[in-house]
Amino acid sequence: MSEPIDRKTAHHVGKLARLELTDEQADASAKHLASILNYVDQLAQVEVPDDVEPFFGATESVNAVREDQVRPSMDRETILENAPDSDGEFYRVPPVFG
Repeated sequence: MSEPIDRKTAHHVGKLARLELTDEQADASAKHLASILNYVDQLAQVEVPDDVEPFFGATESVNAVREDQVRPSMDRETILENAPDSDGEFYRVPPVFG
């Protein structure tokens, strides 16, 4: 059985997720986390025979990739016509840092 989740732990998990929780939210989150961990504990107790293959999904899916094909693209001037600001060769954007 997992150790109990308290308000302090819920606040810590919230901080890791970059969430600011009120005490009421932390209490509710602690209950939800405890419920999830109890369920995981139940799953860990299930005995699985050694000959059972791992299950990765409900269907047998195959990666549907296509071969790369070289195709002509639009010319730079046409693309830059839609730019709010350009220097004739590249999009101009406001600075992000400093």
